[in-house]
Amino acid sequence: MALTVLDLSSFAEGNSSQRQQFASDLLKSLQKHGFVKIVGHGIEDCEIEKLFEWASRTTRQRIWLHVLTDMAEPIPAQEKRSIAHPGGSEPQRGFSKIGAENSSTLYRKGLLGAPVTEELSDARVREITAGGVGSSNNDDRNISTKERKPIANTLLGGRVAARLMSALELALQLPDGTFLERITHEKNASELRQNHYPAIEVEEIRRGAISRIWPHFDLGVLTLLFQDNVGGLEFEDREKAGKFNRVQCGKPAEMVVNVSETLQRWTNGTLRAGLHRVSLPEDSESKESGTVPERYSVAYFCKADRAASVGPLKEFVGEGNAPKFLSLAQGD
Repeated sequence: MALTVLDLSSFAEGNSSQRQQFASDLLKSLQKHGFVKIVGHGIEDCEIEKLFEWASRTTRQRIWLHVLTDMAEPIPAQEKRSIAHPGGSEPQRGFSKIGAENSSTLYRKGLLGAPVTEELSDARVREITAGGVGSSNNDDRNISTKERKPIANTLLGGRVAARLMSALELALQLPDGTFLERITHEKNASELRQNHYPAIEVEEIRRGAISRIWPHFDLGVLTLLFQDNVGGLEFEDREKAGKFNRVQCGKPAEMVVNVSETLQRWTNGTLRAGLHRVSLPEDSESKESGTVPERYSVAYFCKADRAASVGPLKEFVGEGNAPKFLSLAQGD
Protein backbone atom coordinates (compact mmCIF):
# COMPACT_ATOMS: atom_id res chain seq x y z
CA MET A 1 0.00 0.00 0.00
CA ALA A 2 1.72 3.17 -1.23
CA LEU A 3 1.31 6.48 0.57
CA THR A 4 -0.18 9.45 -1.22
CA VAL A 5 2.44 11.93 -2.50
CA LEU A 6 1.32 15.58 -2.40
CA ASP A 7 3.04 18.70 -3.76
CA LEU A 8 3.04 21.42 -1.10
CA SER A 9 3.80 24.11 -3.68
CA SER A 10 0.24 23.74 -4.97
CA PHE A 11 -0.92 24.99 -1.58
CA ALA A 12 1.79 27.58 -1.03
CA GLU A 13 1.61 29.05 -4.54
CA GLY A 14 -1.64 27.76 -6.04
CA ASN A 15 -5.03 29.34 -6.61
CA SER A 16 -8.02 28.84 -4.33
CA SER A 17 -9.08 25.62 -6.06
CA GLN A 18 -5.59 24.13 -5.92
CA ARG A 19 -5.22 25.04 -2.26
CA GLN A 20 -8.54 23.41 -1.43
CA GLN A 21 -7.63 20.26 -3.37
CA PHE A 22 -4.29 19.93 -1.59
CA ALA A 23 -5.94 20.47 1.80
CA SER A 24 -8.63 17.87 1.08
CA ASP A 25 -6.09 15.30 -0.14
CA LEU A 26 -3.87 15.93 2.89
CA LEU A 27 -6.74 15.40 5.31
CA LYS A 28 -7.87 12.25 3.48
CA SER A 29 -4.43 10.59 3.66
CA LEU A 30 -3.85 11.54 7.29
CA GLN A 31 -7.29 10.27 8.30
CA LYS A 32 -6.78 6.99 6.43
CA HIS A 33 -3.17 6.21 7.33
CA GLY A 34 -1.88 8.82 9.76
CA PHE A 35 0.83 9.36 7.12
CA VAL A 36 1.45 11.18 3.84
CA LYS A 37 4.43 12.03 1.62
CA ILE A 38 5.18 15.65 0.76
CA VAL A 39 7.26 17.12 -2.07
CA GLY A 40 7.54 20.71 -3.29
CA HIS A 41 8.31 21.89 0.24
CA GLY A 42 11.16 24.22 -0.68
CA ILE A 43 14.10 22.06 0.44
CA GLU A 44 16.22 21.18 -2.58
CA ASP A 45 17.21 17.63 -3.53
CA CYS A 46 20.87 18.62 -3.43
CA GLU A 47 20.57 19.70 0.22
CA ILE A 48 19.05 16.35 1.19
CA GLU A 49 21.68 14.45 -0.79
CA LYS A 50 24.43 16.39 0.95
CA LEU A 51 22.87 15.71 4.31
CA PHE A 52 22.93 11.95 3.82
CA GLU A 53 26.33 12.02 2.12
CA TRP A 54 27.69 13.62 5.27
CA ALA A 55 25.79 11.25 7.49
CA SER A 56 27.16 8.22 5.63
CA ARG A 57 30.71 9.26 6.55
CA THR A 58 30.03 8.77 10.22
CA THR A 59 31.27 5.83 12.19
CA ARG A 60 30.41 4.53 15.63
CA GLN A 61 33.22 6.72 16.97
CA ARG A 62 32.50 10.01 15.19
CA ILE A 63 29.62 12.20 14.05
CA TRP A 64 29.48 15.15 11.69
CA LEU A 65 27.84 18.27 13.10
CA HIS A 66 27.96 19.91 9.69
CA VAL A 67 24.93 17.85 8.78
CA LEU A 68 23.18 20.75 10.51
CA THR A 69 25.91 23.40 10.58
CA ASP A 70 28.94 24.69 8.75
CA MET A 71 31.37 22.96 11.11
CA ALA A 72 33.81 20.82 9.17
CA GLU A 73 35.47 18.74 11.86
CA PRO A 74 34.21 15.40 13.18
CA ILE A 75 33.56 15.04 16.89
CA PRO A 76 35.47 12.37 18.85
CA ALA A 77 33.53 10.00 21.11
CA GLN A 78 34.58 11.76 24.31
CA GLU A 79 33.24 15.05 22.97
CA LYS A 80 29.96 13.35 22.11
CA ARG A 81 29.64 12.49 25.77
CA SER A 82 30.29 16.11 26.71
CA ILE A 83 27.28 17.21 24.65
CA ALA A 84 25.01 14.39 25.83
CA HIS A 85 21.32 15.09 26.16
CA PRO A 86 20.78 15.79 29.89
CA GLY A 87 17.20 14.54 30.11
CA GLY A 88 14.31 16.41 31.66
CA SER A 89 11.44 18.37 30.17
CA GLU A 90 13.38 20.96 28.17
CA PRO A 91 13.51 20.57 24.36
CA GLN A 92 15.75 17.63 23.59
CA ARG A 93 19.21 18.42 22.35
CA GLY A 94 22.62 16.81 22.16
CA PHE A 95 23.81 13.23 21.73
CA SER A 96 22.08 10.08 23.03
CA LYS A 97 23.88 6.75 22.93
CA ILE A 98 22.32 3.54 21.69
CA GLY A 99 19.70 2.31 24.12
CA ALA A 100 19.20 5.73 25.76
CA GLU A 101 15.75 5.88 24.20
CA ASN A 102 13.59 2.78 24.03
CA SER A 103 10.35 2.73 22.06
CA SER A 104 9.56 -0.74 23.40
CA THR A 105 8.21 0.86 26.59
CA LEU A 106 5.03 1.61 24.63
CA TYR A 107 5.07 -1.81 23.00
CA ARG A 108 5.36 -3.48 26.40
CA LYS A 109 2.21 -1.68 27.52
CA GLY A 110 0.25 -3.72 25.00
CA LEU A 111 0.13 -1.23 22.15
CA LEU A 112 -0.70 -4.05 19.73
CA GLY A 113 -2.53 -6.17 22.26
CA ALA A 114 0.20 -8.82 22.37
CA PRO A 115 2.19 -10.16 25.35
CA VAL A 116 5.72 -8.79 25.29
CA THR A 117 8.76 -9.51 27.45
CA GLU A 118 10.75 -6.85 29.28
CA GLU A 119 14.02 -7.50 27.44
CA LEU A 120 13.19 -5.59 24.27
CA SER A 121 15.46 -2.78 23.06
CA ASP A 122 16.03 -0.39 20.16
CA ALA A 123 19.05 -0.59 17.86
CA ARG A 124 19.30 3.15 17.26
CA VAL A 125 21.53 6.09 18.19
CA ARG A 126 20.20 9.63 18.37
CA GLU A 127 23.28 11.36 17.00
CA ILE A 128 22.35 15.03 17.32
CA THR A 129 19.24 16.89 18.33
CA ALA A 130 18.94 20.64 17.87
CA GLY A 131 16.34 22.42 19.98
CA GLY A 132 13.84 24.71 18.31
CA VAL A 133 13.47 28.45 18.62
CA GLY A 134 11.82 27.95 21.97
CA SER A 135 14.74 26.17 23.57
CA SER A 136 16.04 28.04 26.59
CA ASN A 137 19.30 26.11 26.62
CA ASN A 138 21.91 28.06 24.69
CA ASP A 139 24.71 25.65 25.45
CA ASP A 140 26.85 23.34 23.36
CA ARG A 141 23.98 20.89 22.98
CA ASN A 142 22.09 23.43 20.89
CA ILE A 143 23.13 24.77 17.51
CA SER A 144 22.71 28.50 17.03
CA THR A 145 20.44 29.73 14.26
CA LYS A 146 23.17 31.50 12.31
CA GLU A 147 25.13 28.24 12.03
CA ARG A 148 22.28 26.14 10.68
CA LYS A 149 22.23 25.15 7.08
CA PRO A 150 19.17 25.93 4.92
CA ILE A 151 17.47 22.62 5.69
CA ALA A 152 17.68 23.29 9.42
CA ASN A 153 16.51 26.88 9.00
CA THR A 154 13.50 25.77 6.96
CA LEU A 155 12.48 23.03 9.37
CA LEU A 156 13.40 24.64 12.69
CA GLY A 157 11.79 27.86 11.52
CA GLY A 158 8.59 25.86 11.20
CA ARG A 159 7.72 26.99 7.67
CA VAL A 160 6.84 23.58 6.26
CA ALA A 161 4.91 22.47 9.33
CA ALA A 162 3.04 25.78 9.43
CA ARG A 163 1.88 25.37 5.85
CA LEU A 164 0.69 21.84 6.51
CA MET A 165 -1.20 22.93 9.61
CA SER A 166 -2.74 25.83 7.69
CA ALA A 167 -3.92 23.34 5.06
CA LEU A 168 -5.51 21.21 7.76
CA GLU A 169 -7.31 24.27 9.12
CA LEU A 170 -8.74 24.80 5.65
CA ALA A 171 -9.72 21.15 5.16
CA LEU A 172 -11.38 20.94 8.58
CA GLN A 173 -13.12 24.31 8.06
CA LEU A 174 -11.50 25.79 11.15
CA PRO A 175 -10.94 29.51 11.79
CA ASP A 176 -7.55 30.72 10.61
CA GLY A 177 -4.96 30.26 13.34
CA THR A 178 -6.75 27.49 15.23
CA PHE A 179 -3.63 25.30 14.98
CA LEU A 180 -1.04 27.86 13.94
CA GLU A 181 -1.36 30.05 17.01
CA ARG A 182 -0.42 27.01 19.09
CA ILE A 183 2.74 26.04 17.17
CA THR A 184 4.34 29.31 16.04
CA HIS A 185 4.97 30.86 19.45
CA GLU A 186 8.61 31.63 20.25
CA LYS A 187 8.47 29.17 23.14
CA ASN A 188 7.50 26.08 21.17
CA ALA A 189 9.47 22.91 21.86
CA SER A 190 10.08 21.76 18.27
CA GLU A 191 13.34 19.93 17.54
CA LEU A 192 15.43 18.59 14.68
CA ARG A 193 17.02 15.18 15.13
CA GLN A 194 19.51 13.05 13.23
CA ASN A 195 19.07 9.31 13.87
CA HIS A 196 21.67 6.64 13.16
CA TYR A 197 20.76 2.94 13.06
CA PRO A 198 24.04 0.99 13.18
CA ALA A 199 24.49 -2.07 10.97
CA ILE A 200 23.07 -5.15 12.65
CA GLU A 201 22.95 -8.87 11.94
CA VAL A 202 19.67 -10.28 10.61
CA GLU A 203 19.91 -13.11 13.15
CA GLU A 204 19.86 -10.60 16.01
CA ILE A 205 16.65 -9.05 14.71
CA ARG A 206 15.16 -12.52 14.12
CA ARG A 207 15.67 -13.46 17.78
CA GLY A 208 12.94 -10.95 18.59
CA ALA A 209 14.53 -9.00 21.45
CA ILE A 210 15.92 -6.14 19.35
CA SER A 211 14.29 -3.98 16.70
CA ARG A 212 15.50 -0.84 15.02
CA ILE A 213 12.44 0.86 16.52
CA TRP A 214 9.45 -0.89 18.04
CA PRO A 215 5.90 0.23 17.15
CA HIS A 216 5.21 3.62 18.69
CA PHE A 217 3.50 6.99 18.32
CA ASP A 218 5.44 10.25 18.17
CA LEU A 219 4.95 13.00 20.70
CA GLY A 220 4.19 16.43 19.33
CA VAL A 221 1.91 17.71 16.56
CA LEU A 222 3.46 16.49 13.30
CA THR A 223 6.67 14.65 12.44
CA LEU A 224 8.46 15.57 9.20
CA LEU A 225 11.06 12.99 8.17
CA PHE A 226 13.72 12.52 5.53
CA GLN A 227 15.18 9.02 5.19
CA ASP A 228 18.04 7.48 3.25
CA ASN A 229 17.51 4.69 0.70
CA VAL A 230 18.06 1.74 3.07
CA GLY A 231 14.40 1.37 4.01
CA GLY A 232 12.64 -0.34 6.89
CA LEU A 233 10.14 2.34 7.97
CA GLU A 234 6.62 0.90 8.20
CA PHE A 235 3.20 2.31 9.13
CA GLU A 236 0.21 0.49 10.59
CA ASP A 237 -2.43 -0.86 8.24
CA ARG A 238 -5.59 0.38 9.94
CA GLU A 239 -7.76 -2.09 8.06
CA LYS A 240 -5.78 -5.17 9.14
CA ALA A 241 -4.89 -5.36 12.82
CA GLY A 242 -1.23 -6.11 13.49
CA LYS A 243 -0.17 -5.56 9.85
CA PHE A 244 2.34 -2.89 8.81
CA ASN A 245 2.97 -1.46 5.34
CA ARG A 246 6.30 -0.28 4.02
CA VAL A 247 7.09 3.35 3.40
CA GLN A 248 8.88 3.01 0.09
CA CYS A 249 12.10 4.97 -0.36
CA GLY A 250 11.59 7.52 -3.11
CA LYS A 251 13.53 10.56 -4.22
CA PRO A 252 15.80 12.16 -1.60
CA ALA A 253 13.49 15.12 -1.00
CA GLU A 254 10.34 13.06 -0.41
CA MET A 255 9.29 14.06 3.08
CA VAL A 256 7.36 11.54 5.17
CA VAL A 257 4.82 13.25 7.44
CA ASN A 258 2.85 11.62 10.23
CA VAL A 259 0.25 12.71 12.75
CA SER A 260 1.58 12.80 16.31
CA GLU A 261 -0.18 12.55 19.65
CA THR A 262 -0.84 16.25 20.29
CA LEU A 263 -2.72 16.64 17.00
CA GLN A 264 -4.77 13.55 17.85
CA ARG A 265 -5.68 15.14 21.18
CA TRP A 266 -6.45 18.56 19.71
CA THR A 267 -8.83 17.01 17.15
CA ASN A 268 -10.37 14.68 19.76
CA GLY A 269 -9.41 11.68 17.64
CA THR A 270 -10.57 13.06 14.27
CA LEU A 271 -6.92 12.71 13.23
CA ARG A 272 -5.31 9.70 14.87
CA ALA A 273 -1.60 9.47 15.54
CA GLY A 274 0.26 7.28 13.06
CA LEU A 275 1.60 4.06 14.57
CA HIS A 276 4.94 3.14 13.00
CA ARG A 277 8.13 1.15 13.43
CA VAL A 278 11.49 0.54 11.73
CA SER A 279 12.07 -3.09 10.85
CA LEU A 280 14.10 -5.09 8.34
CA PRO A 281 14.38 -3.42 4.93
CA GLU A 282 12.66 -5.15 2.05
CA ASP A 283 15.80 -6.76 0.62
CA SER A 284 16.54 -8.39 4.02
CA GLU A 285 13.01 -9.51 4.83
CA SER A 286 13.36 -13.01 3.40
CA LYS A 287 16.89 -13.60 4.73
CA GLU A 288 17.81 -15.59 7.83
CA SER A 289 21.38 -14.32 7.98
CA GLY A 290 23.55 -11.49 6.77
CA THR A 291 24.07 -7.88 7.77
CA VAL A 292 21.44 -5.16 7.60
CA PRO A 293 23.22 -1.96 6.51
CA GLU A 294 23.26 1.13 8.68
CA ARG A 295 20.40 3.56 8.23
CA TYR A 296 20.08 7.32 8.68
CA SER A 297 17.10 9.60 9.03
CA VAL A 298 16.52 13.25 9.93
CA ALA A 299 13.28 14.14 11.68
CA TYR A 300 11.69 17.45 12.57
CA PHE A 301 9.28 17.12 15.48
CA CYS A 302 6.79 19.97 15.30
CA LYS A 303 5.60 20.61 18.83
CA ALA A 304 3.20 22.98 20.53
CA ASP A 305 4.02 25.97 22.67
CA ARG A 306 5.14 24.60 26.00
CA ALA A 307 2.28 26.36 27.79
CA ALA A 308 -0.38 25.35 25.24
CA SER A 309 -3.15 22.97 26.18
CA VAL A 310 -2.99 19.57 24.51
CA GLY A 311 -6.58 18.76 25.32
CA PRO A 312 -9.36 18.65 22.71
CA LEU A 313 -10.09 22.02 21.08
CA LYS A 314 -13.60 23.41 21.41
CA GLU A 315 -14.18 22.97 17.67
CA PHE A 316 -14.00 19.18 18.13
CA VAL A 317 -16.24 18.69 21.15
CA GLY A 318 -19.92 19.23 21.70
CA GLU A 319 -23.20 17.41 22.03
CA GLY A 320 -22.66 13.75 21.21
CA ASN A 321 -18.90 14.28 20.96
CA ALA A 322 -17.51 14.33 24.49
CA PRO A 323 -13.79 15.03 25.13
CA LYS A 324 -11.74 11.85 24.85
CA PHE A 325 -8.58 13.33 26.39
CA LEU A 326 -7.69 15.38 29.45
CA SER A 327 -6.71 19.01 29.01
CA LEU A 328 -3.00 19.10 29.86
CA ALA A 329 -0.20 21.54 29.06
CA GLN A 330 2.27 20.45 26.39
CA GLY A 331 5.08 20.45 28.95
CA ASP A 332 3.26 18.17 31.41
